[in-house]
Amino acid sequence: MNTLRTHAGKREVIIAAVLIAALAGCGPSSNQAPVANTNVVAAAPEAAQRSAPQAPARPSQTHASSAPAAPNKGNTRTVLSQIHQANLIEIALGKMAKEKASTSEVRAYADQLVQDHTNVDQTVVAMAQKSGAHLQNGATAHREGRHDIAHEKQLERKLKSASGPDFDRLFLQQTSSDHERLIRKLQQDREDASDDDLEALIDKMIPILEQHQELAQILMKREQT
Repeated sequence: MNTLRTHAGKREVIIAAVLIAALAGCGPSSNQAPVANTNVVAAAPEAAQRSAPQAPARPSQTHASSAPAAPNKGNTRTVLSQIHQANLIEIALGKMAKEKASTSEVRAYADQLVQDHTNVDQTVVAMAQKSGAHLQNGATAHREGRHDIAHEKQLERKLKSASGPDFDRLFLQQTSSDHERLIRKLQQDREDASDDDLEALIDKMIPILEQHQELAQILMKREQT
């Protein structure tokens, strides 16, 4: 379980590349006509000068590219709400497993699940308050965190009625699938994010979730032997 605590503090550092303009190109333009050619241009007939086509002036693109893209606050609020709801679900499952699991290993895993998702959720709540996002709590959040409410209720009934190794198996299967689904969702959210704080949060969460999923699979294999 120490690996979870090690990964919980990790943050990927986003390194911005600094572009330095070459000073050598700031001197006189290499396209400037030599002195000898000025006499030829001066001696040319006026008619030839009038008939020569003139290249249209290029519109300036400085203003179009200088403005940075503004963070999508609406998307940030949506992602924070989804992460919060997922945290509440995993915390509730972990608390149930701490009471009903039949082995000390599963109970220790459940305890780590509760601790990690609680710590992450504190950061989520603070970010939501900063961005003005409204986070659902309690049973409402649990219902909205699932696409299939009937499936969730069925799972809840199974977990409450199960005991011993059967409970351990159901609990580990559910946490493994939950974390796999959440990891895929956060990876997509990371690609679409335009908020530095949200990117940092996702970068912190994914290694923790990967460890949770890996440990659930290890414990499931042990339960089968």
